[in-house]
Amino acid sequence: MSPLVSVITVSYNAARTVAATLDSVRAQTWRPLESVVVDGGSNDGTRDIVARYADIAGSVVSEPDRGIYDAMNKGIALARGEILHFLNADDSFVDDGVVAEAAQVFAADPGLDLVYGDAVYLTPDGPFLRSYGRVTARNLIYGDLCHQVVFARKRVFERFGNFNLDYRINADYDWMLRVFLGGARVRHLPRRMVYFRTGGQHMADAGFTEQERLRVRLSHASPWALRAGMLAYRARRKLRTLRGFPERTPIQP
Repeated sequence: MSPLVSVITVSYNAARTVAATLDSVRAQTWRPLESVVVDGGSNDGTRDIVARYADIAGSVVSEPDRGIYDAMNKGIALARGEILHFLNADDSFVDDGVVAEAAQVFAADPGLDLVYGDAVYLTPDGPFLRSYGRVTARNLIYGDLCHQVVFARKRVFERFGNFNLDYRINADYDWMLRVFLGGARVRHLPRRMVYFRTGGQHMADAGFTEQERLRVRLSHASPWALRAGMLAYRARRKLRTLRGFPERTPIQP
């Protein structure tokens, strides 16, 4: 039986971009699929645009929230799917086969908990491909993994919990560390999954982002282990780049 996939989109005053996001969800070839939209009480017409996608809508709510992770937690509660994915209101799938490929990997391996792919980052300096390669509990604590490339079974949230609202910007990173360090079974799908538009709070307050990220890391590792591991991680990244396997590759728009 084909698993239902829930694509959760969090929005707030996203009238300029949310249609492109939901168009990319509607275009997915995989069925069954539902779109879950959690809007923070937009007043710019976002809700009217979202209403045009009733054919794929599972749940749509519009109410004030305590931030993006509060909204994402609401989306988890509303989602009916066995497999969950978060696609922000200014991001989109790269093609119509992304969900199908991820869902087929899950269907072939019932014990698999999480699948992740690669992302095309859209930056003011032009797009680049972020190839994550093999992410493990050991290297994730020194690196990162954007949640837009992650598909997870709903049972993973039941086992490891939802996003911790104590973190304003890095709750997704904390959640992934809990999942990876907790022994979840994960697999990399080596394909482009999403167009990820950089910006938002991560870029607006880079200093706070890094301070909070360090706080997350220290909640999962001792200071001395973190320092030693970070040096080794950076050395490995540099060596990979010198060998012709950079994590970030500029691409044509």
